[in-house]
Amino acid sequence: MTDPALSDHAPAALDRRAGTDRSGEPVTLAESLMSEAGWGPENFGREGPNPPYLRIGGKLWVSLTEFEPCFASFRRDRGPFRSKVAIADHLAKYDAIMIDPLAFEECFGPGEGTETVFPFGAWLTIRGVGFGGLELWGKRQGAVTLPLDALAVASAIWLRRKGSEPQSGPT
Repeated sequence: MTDPALSDHAPAALDRRAGTDRSGEPVTLAESLMSEAGWGPENFGREGPNPPYLRIGGKLWVSLTEFEPCFASFRRDRGPFRSKVAIADHLAKYDAIMIDPLAFEECFGPGEGTETVFPFGAWLTIRGVGFGGLELWGKRQGAVTLPLDALAVASAIWLRRKGSEPQSGPT
């Protein structure tokens, strides 16, 4: 059964998973996790005004000295599926990110999705990932940090593949 919250995203993600669409068009974070990590609609949360949602968590390595920020599924592992995807590894496949103001509004409250808070609607280069947030760079903005919490609104985060230059932003 298809989740209505993801129905607009599922066909494109399934095409990319099958290898039929590598056009370099921007994708949402939800679409990228479906195509690159094999997630399905059941791995995302649907409670809220702008689904799909994901959890931000961490992964403790065997050495017990390294803790890595991860995207976490709303559903736990029950077999070979991986419910945690390292944020750094996943975003390494993309060179730029664009944030919709909805991500800030939902995470930090009304009025937080303004240009004085963050450079929304601009493609920003991904430079690094840490628990302090995503380190980004914009030609006009300079160094910017995106709090990891904003990534939980997977429908409001847009990613662009390396080597692609879209003509315009997402609609």
